[in-house]
Amino acid sequence: MRTDRKKDLDTYYNDHLKMGIIRRLQNVKTWSELMGIQSAVHEAASREELAAKQKLEEFETWKDNLEESK
Repeated sequence: MRTDRKKDLDTYYNDHLKMGIIRRLQNVKTWSELMGIQSAVHEAASREELAAKQKLEEFETWKDNLEESK
């Protein structure tokens, strides 16, 4: 892929990683392995959601402080 745009590169590499994960998942045979993977995915998604929420709260606090100082 020939591009210098960061967004395009990120999309390409993210898709490449996803395909690798899917290939590995197809080799998983047992229920316990699947449940472990599901747990890890849910935990990672929860951490991302929490981080986004905290970032939004920090922004709102900053915005409120900026408006109060005017």
